[in-house]
Amino acid sequence: MPGARNGFPNRSPWLEQLGPDEPPRPLDHDAETDVVVVGAGIAGVSTAFFTVRDTSLRVLLLERDRVGRGASGHNAGQLVTYFERPLSDLVETFGFEAAIAAQAGIDGTWELLDTMIAQTGASVRIDRFVGHMGMFSANHVLTHLRNNQLRRRGGLELERCVVSERAPFLAELPPELADLYEVVPQTRVRELLGASDDSYLAVLSHTKGCGNSALLCKEVLAHLVAANPDRFAYADHSPVDRIVLDEGRARIEVGDRHVTAARVVLCTNGFVDHVIENRAGPQIQARLHQRISGTIGYMAGFVEPTLRPPAAISYIRNQTIGTDGPYFYMTRCRHDGPQGPASLTCIGGPESEVADVGHYVPDAEVPAAVIDQFDDTVLPILRPDRAPELG
Repeated sequence: MPGARNGFPNRSPWLEQLGPDEPPRPLDHDAETDVVVVGAGIAGVSTAFFTVRDTSLRVLLLERDRVGRGASGHNAGQLVTYFERPLSDLVETFGFEAAIAAQAGIDGTWELLDTMIAQTGASVRIDRFVGHMGMFSANHVLTHLRNNQLRRRGGLELERCVVSERAPFLAELPPELADLYEVVPQTRVRELLGASDDSYLAVLSHTKGCGNSALLCKEVLAHLVAANPDRFAYADHSPVDRIVLDEGRARIEVGDRHVTAARVVLCTNGFVDHVIENRAGPQIQARLHQRISGTIGYMAGFVEPTLRPPAAISYIRNQTIGTDGPYFYMTRCRHDGPQGPASLTCIGGPESEVADVGHYVPDAEVPAAVIDQFDDTVLPILRPDRAPELG
């Protein structure tokens, strides 16, 4: 019976690879610096790295828990370089030049990732390959073909699109878009998506990757501490309570300690449980503008002893891009666990509403209802031969 079984323990394969934690190092003194970065996930650690590398500024990184323990340590391992809104929407909202410049910046993050790994000597394994997205409606295909038109106009690399010869909407695709896609047999669509569900009729392909972002955070942070002791410091177990902005300065309150800085960068992934007071202008409604969502996404996975090629595949489920609706995705990469090298397959998409995302507990038990969503909506398409109740 759906929902009758108990919830599942929350275990992250990425955190298991980190090894033992160093002793906590909470902020134990008042400080003054140039830049404070709040949040020691992949966004915060990367921001700190490039700020230290490219400027002469002093940087203090503050983390309320431990490095990489949020989304960076609880994910499907996929490295993504795209906006969640279509490029055509961004062009309409912000103009062609600004949107294309932003897209070029996103496309260039692969180079930034390579630079950070090379310059810090990080040992984390990064798999890079061509990933795929399954589409089934004319809206899906037309949206991404128009995005490719804009990419070509802006001199950006195009995403590859194939459409099944069985797609009923082939006649709806305008002739001026014909050179942006290829018509292929349905078997090719099925092969690219690794699924037996013939409801998917088109595929968009582009560079993707997999890696342990929590381990990358830990290794980059160790490099920053060792290489820049005069300009970089970090403190964990140091939740920020209040940020007071004044003319040219900010005061960051951490318990009974405080830090003054010229700049504050929030890399908290929408988790805003501190107060921001702006004494230099209009008040900032942080919870309204910085909080991402009131939902938590879940992943589940399994390990296979046979090494399989890395992959990242997403499956659109809503009829029209931009509307609410379920979706799911799959990643596969090499996983070096206690029993030796294996293939780790992660699938994700089911979500659960939370009353206050600021009080989300990453290690909380996965609700039984979420496991039911995996069994009922994901497995029939991705793994029809696999029994319910993912491990």
